[in-house]
Amino acid sequence: MRGGLQRAQPTGSRWALLGRAAGLFRPYRAGLAVLVALLTVTTTLDLVGVRLFGSMVDEMTSGTTEGLTSLFLVFLAIVLGSALLGVAQSYVNQVVGQGVMVTLRSDLHAHLQRLPVRFFTQTRTGEILSRVSTDVNAVQQAVTGTFTEFLSSVLALTIALILMFQLNWQLALGTVVVLPLWVYPTIAVGKRMRALMLQWHEESARMTTQLEETLSVSGSMLVKTFGREDHERERFEASNQSLRTLAIRRMMAGRWFNMGTSLFGALVPGVVYWYGGRAVLGGDALSTGDVVAFAMLTQRVFGPFATLARLNTTLLSSAALFERIFEYLDLPTEVDERPDAVTLEAPRGDVAFKDVHFAYVPGGRPALDGVSFEAPRGTMVALVGPSGAGKTTVTYLLQRFYDPQRGAVRIDGHDVRDLTLSSVSATVGAVMQETYLFHASLAENIRYGRLEASDEEVAEAARAAGLWSLVERLPDGLDTVVGERGFRLSGGEKQRVAIARAILKDPPVLVLDEATSSLDSRLEREIREATAILAKGRTTVVIAHRLSTVVAADLILVLDGGRIVERGTHHELLAQGGLYASLYREQFTDRTTDPLDGAGDADDTGHVEASPPGVARP
Repeated sequence: MRGGLQRAQPTGSRWALLGRAAGLFRPYRAGLAVLVALLTVTTTLDLVGVRLFGSMVDEMTSGTTEGLTSLFLVFLAIVLGSALLGVAQSYVNQVVGQGVMVTLRSDLHAHLQRLPVRFFTQTRTGEILSRVSTDVNAVQQAVTGTFTEFLSSVLALTIALILMFQLNWQLALGTVVVLPLWVYPTIAVGKRMRALMLQWHEESARMTTQLEETLSVSGSMLVKTFGREDHERERFEASNQSLRTLAIRRMMAGRWFNMGTSLFGALVPGVVYWYGGRAVLGGDALSTGDVVAFAMLTQRVFGPFATLARLNTTLLSSAALFERIFEYLDLPTEVDERPDAVTLEAPRGDVAFKDVHFAYVPGGRPALDGVSFEAPRGTMVALVGPSGAGKTTVTYLLQRFYDPQRGAVRIDGHDVRDLTLSSVSATVGAVMQETYLFHASLAENIRYGRLEASDEEVAEAARAAGLWSLVERLPDGLDTVVGERGFRLSGGEKQRVAIARAILKDPPVLVLDEATSSLDSRLEREIREATAILAKGRTTVVIAHRLSTVVAADLILVLDGGRIVERGTHHELLAQGGLYASLYREQFTDRTTDPLDGAGDADDTGHVEASPPGVARP
């Protein structure tokens, strides 16, 4: 990797993180208002029902059966109404909660799509998948359940205390005095839970990465080739045991605190009955029903308070997850579309580099140092030079994977930074050195070049790329699934799929990144014929280590150390006797025949009387 992506700065304190997470609910304000109203009504009805229990007790001791029946009917109506409203509350809660999750997943996925290539070159795939899947799923409970529990507990605590003060202010005041004793332990436990949660998810991400790397087709074959099954099993077991230990520590972190809360909540009603009973027996204004109601209300106070204590640890643990998610959302995109960006209409394909300077790490070693050249429409430009010279970087900037620090890359006279990203993508197509195929049908992989293409257009692209003989041999033709990363196809077949994609896309500018580097001579010739069809009428930028593939280029640029050290045609560069000529001699000094044999007789300078067998000219 040539450089590192600047990581986002810490997103702030845990409460700032939770405040930012709460901002995700902003588009669902109306639903939240309905949810709050439903929670308020159901909580109030529940506590009114508790108060009715006390009245029913008093009616039992000094009232009538008719009065008891009336109270029971009211109580029954409250219970049924609360149950029905509870169903509506659950529905609204899920609509709001799942809406927030959809927004979070979509925002995270969209932002990842906009991140520069450097992010994906330095970040393991398993780590990315862990944050998008595991972390987002883990915060789902906080979004869909914790908020409702928190609001319900706050409402229950508030309304219960109001009713308790109405019954007996001395007992109510004693209850309020005891509650703050839970504050400090709650904060301490929350901090510990947050730290353990963060460690657990980091370890989980490492395990996901190992699984993604070793259980893929290529990874599995590598493990088997070197007999590393035991090694990988030991690595997985170590990670698995670490997750187990962290999970136990996380679950036990607040167990003593929760036990104390539950124990106290169970003892309080006994204290109320003892104290209230003494008051009733002493002729105080409290009735037996009041004591029963007060004892039940204490459960509605300490129960919600215990829930709030537990939710505090849950929220602080969720803050660790939101921190990991927001870290990705805060990563700089680097390549952005300007508000006034221009859409290219009917692009011609004129390409120009104007004094382009670029380093993968700003201030670091330059990958391109003052590169300038022009490639009018229909021109074939070849990039050659030693490894690390800057050839691939030229194509990256042309496709706007990165932006130069100085200078400009132009298409049809427009700086690519002034164009919409979709315009650049539509104008420049590429056949990359390593062809990536999806685990899908051959037709779906080709259609990725133009999603709206018809079946006939896909078939025509396959024919033009020389794939039809393969299609006829496959059991399901174009509908045959090619396997993960196209593992069922050979290297040459995968490259022809890439060519078919580019033919279907039909871009004015084409990048051929060493498209024949891994093929034998026969397949190279077949691919060359397919690329000749593809390159016809287009501006083509070719990268190749095989100089035989670029001898027919209109312009050859020789790069070394990020600079263009030579430029010209094949014959002109051979005559100069510089780096190009040296590379040419190194490749063909041991051959018994010149690479131009079969295309015409060559003299000692490489002059060819007939058409050379390089990338064919339209």
